[in-house]
Formats: sequence, structure tokens, C-alpha cells
Amino acid sequence: MAKDTNLTAQEIYDKEFHVDLKGYAPGEVDEFLDMVIEDYQGFEEKMQELGTALARYEDRIKELQQQVFALQTENQNLTEKVNADFVNANSDQVDLLKRIARLEQAVFGKDQQPQQ
Repeated sequence: MAKDTNLTAQEIYDKEFHVDLKGYAPGEVDEFLDMVIEDYQGFEEKMQELGTALARYEDRIKELQQQVFALQTENQNLTEKVNADFVNANSDQVDLLKRIARLEQAVFGKDQQPQQ
């Protein structure tokens, strides 16, 4: 992973400023704080970018969940239709077999019993 920051948390923690007659050297402190500010600005930009991406992905997830629900509903309806058509086809076949048996009985006589 590429280094995106100037400082690590350990570097900030370990930073020691040299003391001169008036205290810490202002130029050294300002330089260090400029690097910290630069890192924080980068973090803020990255957080904004990631927040925008997250919102886009969450919207896409909602869209896909709606599509999944619609497809599941359609699948259930089609399954029910197929099952109903299968039952109707079977009952039609049973009706045809009964009609054939009655016709055979009429053609070949009353002696023959229809098979079930």
C-alpha cells in the first residue's frame, strides 16, 4: 500500500521539539503542524469520497433488493401457474381416458370392464 500521509501516529507521538531561549522553536512547530494539517485535509477528502461511494453503493443495493423481490414474486407466480397447468393437464388426460374407456365399452360391448 502506498504511503498516503506524511506522518504516522507513532511519528506524531514521538515528535520532540527543540527548546530554545523562548521555548519551542516556532518555525519547527509550524512546519510540523503544517504536515499534520495536510494529513488531516487528505483524510477529510478521503472520508468525503468514501462517504459518497458508500451512499451510491447503498442506493444500488436497494435497487437490487427491489429487483430480487420482484423476480421472486414473478417466480412464485410462474410456479403457481405451472402447477395449476399441470393439474389441469392431468385432469384433462384423466377425462380423455374415461371417454376412451366409455367409447371402447360402447364399441366392444358391455362385457368389457374399463380399466382404471
